[in-house]
Amino acid sequence: MNYKHDFIQFDKKIEKNEKQNLALYLTTHITIYILLLFFGIFFIWYTVFITTHNFYTVSGPSMMPTLNASITDEDFANDVQNISYDAVYIDKFTSPKIFDIIVIKKDNKKDPVIKRLMGKSGDYVSVAIDESGLLHFYRIPKGENPENYDENKALVDEVSGINGYTIKSYEDWTSKDNRPENIIKVGNYTYLINFYQNYLNNYEERNDIYVSPKGLIFVQVPENKFFYLGDNRANSQDSLDQNDFEDVSHILGRSEFIVYNYNFGNRIWEVIKFYFSEIEKFFAR
Repeated sequence: MNYKHDFIQFDKKIEKNEKQNLALYLTTHITIYILLLFFGIFFIWYTVFITTHNFYTVSGPSMMPTLNASITDEDFANDVQNISYDAVYIDKFTSPKIFDIIVIKKDNKKDPVIKRLMGKSGDYVSVAIDESGLLHFYRIPKGENPENYDENKALVDEVSGINGYTIKSYEDWTSKDNRPENIIKVGNYTYLINFYQNYLNNYEERNDIYVSPKGLIFVQVPENKFFYLGDNRANSQDSLDQNDFEDVSHILGRSEFIVYNYNFGNRIWEVIKFYFSEIEKFFAR
C-alpha cells in the first residue's frame, strides 16, 4: 500500500500559538486564583476586624495637636460645618497600655470622649503647675518603690518623648489658668485647686499618698480605676476636673490607628495600610 502524504501534518507555527495560548491561560488563571485568595483572606480579616474594632470621630479640641491639628479654635468656636475631623479605630478587646489614646464612655454622658491613659491601678500620679501655668505630669509605675523615684525620674517628659509620646509645641497646649483663685501652693509645689481638693486633700492623714523628699505629693490610683488627660490641657475636661478616678469599665478600647482628616476614602486607605502592616508583622515573627 502506498501513501502519498503523511497521516499527521506537523506545523511549528500552530504549535507556537498553542503554547502561547496555554501560557496565557495558566497566567490568567493563576493571577485570578491569587487575587481571589488575597481578597478571601482580606474579607475574613476584615470580618474579624470590624467585630473587634469600633470607629470614632474626634469631634472636639481636647486632644490637639495630636488629633485635629489642622482645625483652628475658630472652627470649633463657630461650629463650622464639614470639618475634616480626625478619627480613631479602637481595639475593643486588648487591654490599653499606659499613654495609649483611649475612648471612654461615662454612664452620665451621651457621647464617648477620646483622651490619653496616664495612670493605671497601682501607679502613683501627680500634676504640678509652674509659675508660667504649664502643667507637668509625674508618674511612679505600679510595683516600683516610690523612694527610688525623684521628681526628675517621675516626670513624664512630653517634649523629648522619652515615655513613648510627645505633645508638639508643648507650651501652647499644656497651660492652665494660674490665677490665684485657681491654684494652691503646698510646700515647694503648686497645684490646680480642683486637682488638690479632689485627690490630695488631707494628704498627711492618708495611706494612698506618697510625698517626695522635695515635697511633691503623689496619689495612688485605686484598684480598677484609671487617670486620664487630654493632650490639649488648656481645653480638656478630664481627670483634673473630676472629683474621683474613672472606673476601668468605662474604657471602650484603645486606639489601634488614626484616620487623619476623616473621609470615607481616607478611612478605607488607613484600613488597607493597617492590613498590610499586620501582614508584615506576621511574616516578621
